[in-house]
Amino acid sequence: MNANGLLNHKQEVIIFLNINKIDILLISESHFTNLTVFKIPQYNVYNTLHPDGTAHGGTTLIICKTISHYELPSYQTNKIQATVVEVKAMFWRFTVAAIYSPPRHNISTDEFKDFLRTLGNRFIFGVDWNAKHTHWGSKLTTTKGRNLWRAMSDSNYDYISNVALTYWPTDPRKLPDLLGFFVSHGLPRNNCQIHSNYDLSSDHTPVIVSLSTTAIDKPLPPKLTTRNTDWNTFQHYLEENTNLNI
Repeated sequence: MNANGLLNHKQEVIIFLNINKIDILLISESHFTNLTVFKIPQYNVYNTLHPDGTAHGGTTLIICKTISHYELPSYQTNKIQATVVEVKAMFWRFTVAAIYSPPRHNISTDEFKDFLRTLGNRFIFGVDWNAKHTHWGSKLTTTKGRNLWRAMSDSNYDYISNVALTYWPTDPRKLPDLLGFFVSHGLPRNNCQIHSNYDLSSDHTPVIVSLSTTAIDKPLPPKLTTRNTDWNTFQHYLEENTNLNI
């Protein structure tokens, strides 16, 4: 989720965690400083500040205390802020990271690769790259999105997206688009399920990913007909019951 200032939404976040039974919450634009105190019962909270130390940008990762984990060195530059933890869950050890990249900064393919190499061989990360590409469902492709896609393709990394709008700008000159998605590697794709959530007041729709120890059955899209539909009977019914004289 994109908080645009997490302190102002603390109670809202607590309710969101409890209602949706969230184990790990990735947050961008937490706007914390060294003086910020932010605690949530039954959860550990890890923060990465903007390098200049002022209250803008930054990321926060909130994780349930019952999950075996430890914090890794954060990634802290003007272009990328990332809060990173190593998680031991189910059958795997994997890295989880909350990412934020301000929209005003462009990032080259090599810079993306340098960051991705810090996450190891098995990871999932997401929140807000401000990188658009039609591959994961954005309406258009930006330079930053194209460079991220090249870095992912060169390393055979996957993206996890439900191809739904996640950003609802208040500026009428901007159009809604997809900014929230995940990048993963080393985790079985069939064990992941993603959906949007509309419980929060942020202009960025939260996106929830579920990880399972087994493959998750994907529900079939609803259809009005089946292969057993009797089209002759349907045609006869229309001919007999349709009144064209009205």
